[in-house]
Amino acid sequence: MNFSEITYRIEQSGRGPDTIIVRDGDREMPLHSRVDPEREAESYHDRFDPARFDVLIVLGVGLGYHLLPAKKNIDSFSQIILIDVIDGIGGAIARNRLTSFLVESPRVTLITGKSAVAVEELLAGAIDMDAVRGISVLEHPASMRMFGEYYSTVKKSIEKLIHKKAGDMATRKAFGPLYLRNIVRNITLLGSAVPVKALFGFLKDYPAVIAASGASLDGDIDELRRFQERCFIIAVDSALPALRAGGIVPDIVITIDPQPYVYEHFLNGGPGSAIVVHSISSHPSVIQRVAGYLSLNSHPLSQVISELTGGSIGSIDSATGTVAGDAVSLCMKTGCSVIGITGLDFSFSGYAIYARGTAYQKRYAVYFHDRFATVEGFNCRYILTSSGGYREGGRFTRKAFMQYRHSTEDFISSNRLKNICLLNGRGLPLSGVPVMDIGEFAKRNCNESIRKKRVLEGITAAARRIDGVKIATALGEMLRGKQLDELIEASLGGSADAEINSRLRNLIAHMIP
Repeated sequence: MNFSEITYRIEQSGRGPDTIIVRDGDREMPLHSRVDPEREAESYHDRFDPARFDVLIVLGVGLGYHLLPAKKNIDSFSQIILIDVIDGIGGAIARNRLTSFLVESPRVTLITGKSAVAVEELLAGAIDMDAVRGISVLEHPASMRMFGEYYSTVKKSIEKLIHKKAGDMATRKAFGPLYLRNIVRNITLLGSAVPVKALFGFLKDYPAVIAASGASLDGDIDELRRFQERCFIIAVDSALPALRAGGIVPDIVITIDPQPYVYEHFLNGGPGSAIVVHSISSHPSVIQRVAGYLSLNSHPLSQVISELTGGSIGSIDSATGTVAGDAVSLCMKTGCSVIGITGLDFSFSGYAIYARGTAYQKRYAVYFHDRFATVEGFNCRYILTSSGGYREGGRFTRKAFMQYRHSTEDFISSNRLKNICLLNGRGLPLSGVPVMDIGEFAKRNCNESIRKKRVLEGITAAARRIDGVKIATALGEMLRGKQLDELIEASLGGSADAEINSRLRNLIAHMIP
């Protein structure tokens, strides 16, 4: 949208108060009544409830007549964010005797004449979900009619942002103590790990295939096995058993889950010769079993470790919340020439939960399966319960999957990755990422056999292990008194009770010298 083409003029209405006429190119439209704009407020009297929704986001402001009912309890809101496509409309509002309160209140933030992307960035820094009771989004009909495409895009950005922030907050509340506990325990294991930074640049100009564990992986297993010696295969941990069962030997396995059941993916043979990249907050059982490459993330304690080590460890954290997103980040940082992705569905493709051979499907196919309870039945019941009937693109999915999908799209877009494609269209698409048949991908990009063993041995030979004792000692000196309190508060977002705080303090005191 060309914001410079949007102009407006103020006219006096039939009843006296000003109204606003907006022109966008050849289109012209009043945003309020030419006769009685003040009357617009009548249909908005019951639209403001700061006791339940203390953050109000308004899409389309004009001169603000529809917001007049908010004047009486404006101080009950924690935030009111007004978004308007018209640059500089704040001046016209300030001169309006009826609605000037909107720009005079410290509770109000006015965002005008900004692109949808810029609006999203501003909102990301403005909303603190930990302090919010609820968020209400109010649309101005006339503005929506005039600039529907713009406000619809902004609305989608707001929904995506709210879901992400709410998801981050829920994750912190649910897993905050676990993340912190894992990191503290892993500090004692760092001496067996290698910085993930040792991998950066080592796969320069080689093709890579990322294998996730979605059901669409089943259709690509055979083809992937045929050309596995002509590309590097990066597997998410949950896909490892399925690949192994299909005769595929991955070169790198990534694991980031903090929960103990992630160990299930490494049973019955484990990763074999593959390099394992784990997060600083991965469950210690995996790190104890497999001495791998350590990646830092955005956790406050992880950032402290990054500062103590001068950034020498490195990170593949994509901030997408998904291990597949981190796999994309790894491919980017290792220098892969082209990236194909399979098994990244963001939905329950083909009425299956995961690919055959994964630990999740094995529970149904081996452990629970009998004549009366079939694999298909287990899958259908799980899908209907887990999705709650929610669909996207005709496929059952979950809102959390949509959050991961949006964050992955944002990561790919913000990093301007062009050498990436989905290897099948059986899952939900990723915006801006083309679909290429896996056979065609191999034909175009994987023509020569790679001496992968030599490449990986070169990485291993050049790597140096992390000095875990030095890090633990430095942390012990830092985390005393108030600094420890601040770390726990930042890690848990104030969500932990006194008992949890006490347990974490004791754990840190015993495990860090």
